[in-house]
Amino acid sequence: MRPLPPLLRRPIPRPQTTYLSTTRTSPLRHNSTTATTASSTTTSGNASTQSRWPRRLLYATIFGGLGLYTGKNATAWLRAPPAPGTPEDALEMHRIQSTLNVLPIVRQLRADPSWKEWGAYEDIPEDALPRRLTSGPLKGSRGLAVQRIFWNEATKEAVNIVYIGSGTDGWLGIVHGGVLATLMDESLGRVAALTFPARTGVTANLNVNYRAPVDANDFYVVHTQLDPERSTDRKAFVQGQLRGLTGKVYVEAEALFVVPKKFSLGSMGNKF
Repeated sequence: MRPLPPLLRRPIPRPQTTYLSTTRTSPLRHNSTTATTASSTTTSGNASTQSRWPRRLLYATIFGGLGLYTGKNATAWLRAPPAPGTPEDALEMHRIQSTLNVLPIVRQLRADPSWKEWGAYEDIPEDALPRRLTSGPLKGSRGLAVQRIFWNEATKEAVNIVYIGSGTDGWLGIVHGGVLATLMDESLGRVAALTFPARTGVTANLNVNYRAPVDANDFYVVHTQLDPERSTDRKAFVQGQLRGLTGKVYVEAEALFVVPKKFSLGSMGNKF
């Protein structure tokens, strides 16, 4: 017998049986599933849309309020402050004085008989006021609008309630550091002058530490007190702070004041 050719030696393939799936999906079940999915998607979409509205309202309120606050303050900062002696200045001075009278710290000091009260520079001659820095160029609502002094003789301390206007700006809306140093120098010197028998003196040394920026157009409290252990009739060491109405410290300062021996100075009076 002759051998088979190589191509004919391949195994004979077995026939394959194809089975048709008889599984069918019920139309009712399919429609139910589709409807449930669509309903869930619609409910989720509505809930998502509803949940966004409180957030949008909150953001609108926050940013709207910030815009209104910034706009009002920017207008106040950019507007030139009224010049002293003008009707606008008189109106603003009246508003500032009225506000000062209802401040809690003012009411508290006025209710305590150990504190004596007066307005700054009451003992300075009227014709000398325009030549002084704080009662001349810095007068009016744009400068040191109001300075109400409270003095405690027993403790040798003073409280100055002061309103600082926008004409004192260094940076926009921020009081110039030189104005603050001047204010602290005078406030500290007031304690020294009221302590010296001569009722006068000059600044020998002044140290000022700025703790935070001071906003213009607001009230501040300058609290100063004598250091009796280091002070004499001709030398006074005084410490003080400039605080906000909430008690926050903005400026700290200390100074040495002396009564000169080689030349005489005029008395600053009892209500400087």
